[in-house]
Order: sequence, then structure tokens, then C-alpha cells
Amino acid sequence: MQIDLFNTPPESFQYPTTEPPQSFEVIYCDPPWDYDGRAFLNGKAHETGSASDHYDTMKPQELMDMNIQHISSKNCICYMWTTGPQLDISIRVLTAWGFKYKTIAFVWDKLVTNPGYYTMSQTELCIVGTKAAIPKPRGSRNERQFLQEFEVKEKELVQERRTRHSAKPKKVIQSLSRMHPTQTKIELFSRRAHPEWYCWGHGAKGAGTVVIPRLESPDIPGHIAKVMYPLPF
Repeated sequence: MQIDLFNTPPESFQYPTTEPPQSFEVIYCDPPWDYDGRAFLNGKAHETGSASDHYDTMKPQELMDMNIQHISSKNCICYMWTTGPQLDISIRVLTAWGFKYKTIAFVWDKLVTNPGYYTMSQTELCIVGTKAAIPKPRGSRNERQFLQEFEVKEKELVQERRTRHSAKPKKVIQSLSRMHPTQTKIELFSRRAHPEWYCWGHGAKGAGTVVIPRLESPDIPGHIAKVMYPLPF
């Protein structure tokens, strides 16, 4: 089943006031990849610095050990940001989380180049994997893998000049919202909650921010909910 986006009016969204969903059909994430403090030019990192200069990073095994299956629905899809050097590791993380790698969903041209071992690097990739089947009903099926704003609006290349370190283009999560309009959606390692999404991460803010106790400690008692709203202080 596919939703007719032109004839079916979108339902207004309200966050549940008592308890958030205990599993999610769409997961979107930008993991805090650890690059071992890699430097690129004359022993120095690029002007934005290495990832560890901006936020806590995680080793591949730490990411693989996260029990994401704990919060993923029977049919679930995961979109994950990565870079060329991390691509094989990213697919291993997807697999450890219970997803089968499918393809590259989005490409972001950051408009800033970094020296590389083979060619100059200036893009990041958002890969996608599925657990069982793609959640239904489906929404938009004509979102661009690439988007080039500066030259021709309808061409294909997500070209948004980067702002703070690792912040991803808003257009991507907007595309995902159109692709999965009725599904329960969460962004992991998030800095803020987007409309109609839940989010989890250090410094996350907004109405949809949640706490996932067993992602933070494996010793949480079984009677504690899998997903909770933050306790008020």
C-alpha cells in the first residue's frame, strides 16, 4: 500500500502525553564515529577539527554492542550517516543492529574538501538497511538521492554548506518524513527533536526527546519501560 500524498490529507501529529512508543519503525542516526584522532594535512586536522574535538565518539565495537533491536519494530528501516573510509564498518554496525544493508539513500556534498589518500573528499553518505520488510504504508517514492541547490534546484546532490561540526542537512529528515509519514520515527545521537520525530542523544531537546534506559546501561531492571520521557526536574 502506498499513500496518495495529493489526495490524502496528513493527520495532525500529537506526542502521547503518558508514554512514548516502545518500538520504532524508522530509525535515523548519525553515529559519533571514532576516527582515532585522524589528521589529514601536515599532521593537522581540517579547520573543523576531528570529531573527538567536538563530541564524545564511540569505537565500532561500542556501536555494535548497542541493543538497537530492543527498540526496533518487527518491520523496520534504518538510515545511517557515514563516510567513505567508514563504509565497511558502518555496514557491520547495521548488521549487528539487525538490519540488512540495501543501498546508499542520500549523498551530501559539504562544499568543503578534505585531502584524501585517493581523491579529495567532500561528501558524506547516508546508507539504508531493513529489518524484515520496509514498514507500510509507504509515502513518497520520488525523493532525490542527491540535491544540488546552488546550480539547478531539481538536480541531484544534497549541497548544503555545512554549519557546526557534523550537523546534517534538514532536507534529509524532511525527505524521510515524506517517505514514512505514518510510521513511528526516532533519531538517535540527535541534538534536537524534529517535528513528528522522537529523538535520543546527549543534549537532545524538544517535545519528542526520550530516554532509552537500556542503551545507557544494560543493568536496567526488566520492569522499567524500554522508552521513557525524561523525568522532570
